[in-house]
Parts: sequence; C-alpha cells; structure tokens
Amino acid sequence: MLELTLILLIILAIAAMQTRSMRNAVIYLGVFSLAISFVYLALNAPDVAIAEAVIGSTIATILYLVALQKYKIFTIYYRLQDAEIKDEHFYASYKMQLVKSLEKFCTKQELEAQIIYTHEQLADILIKHQYALIVEEHDDFFSIYAHHENYMLDKLEVFLEHEPPFKLPFRIIKLEEMESEVIE
Repeated sequence: MLELTLILLIILAIAAMQTRSMRNAVIYLGVFSLAISFVYLALNAPDVAIAEAVIGSTIATILYLVALQKYKIFTIYYRLQDAEIKDEHFYASYKMQLVKSLEKFCTKQELEAQIIYTHEQLADILIKHQYALIVEEHDDFFSIYAHHENYMLDKLEVFLEHEPPFKLPFRIIKLEEMESEVIE
C-alpha cells in the first residue's frame, strides 16, 4: 500500500508541473498533500499526518484557490505570419514596441500580461482558446481582435493612441464585426 501511495505522489507531482492550468495545479498539489499525509500515517507519525491533512491539503489549497480567483491574467495571442519563429523576428523595434506597449497597458490596469506567440489560424484561436486579445501582424500595420464585450477594449484603444513611443498603424476589430470573415 505504501508503494502505491509513493507512486501516486510521483504521478501527482508530475501532473502538477505539466498542467497548463494554475487551478488544476493547485488541486493536484492539494491531493498530493493528502496522499503524503497517508504516507506519514503509514510511517507511524499520526500527528504529522493530521497536521499535513489539515494545513497542507485543506487550508493551503483553499488559500491558493482564493488567491488565483483574485489574480487576473490578460491573455494576448500574437499571431505570426512567418513559417517559423526566429529570434531576430521578436527584436524588430516596431514589433517589440507593440508588445511593450501592451505590457505597459496591462501593468497600468493591474493585469498580468500573458503573451502567446502562435502560428495558428485566427479561426482556430477563436474556437479553441480563451483570449482577451488576438494581435495579428501585417506588413505595415497590426490588427487587434477582441470580443465586443471586452470592457478593456476602449481603454486599450485610447492608451495606444496616446502612448508616446507607439506610432504604428493599427486597427481594433470587435468580434461581432468580423464574424462573417471568420466563418468564410
């Protein structure tokens, strides 16, 4: 029985590290803590097992879940046109200028910017992923796609228009305006 619990601990630790969702990672760690309390119990340390079950498995898990609830992530998909990602691609001044402006906007709004660089098609991103914005680069301008109910959209537009170093042409497209384009 102890061996199975130790194997379960390894599986839970790997699952917590490999998951892409913070909420799932916290839950895996809570179950990990509960399983380790069974190990303490099997090793004749009931007082440590009870403390681990109460503190590690319940209280810590609840505190982490509450903290995650208050943590706001602003997910931005940056859609690239090139067939492969090259390091020098991201260091082009006008592209980094947009990324830095988006990060600055998120900081001012007390949001955590999560920028994901991808080659996925726009329709695939809209269907498969949760996002706040989708940035698509073109030869001489950027398109910024967002759902029409995104309350940050108007603030972002004002911010980008008045951001001193940001002088690149861009257009903001609300999701309901482009639904017919995506379907085709």
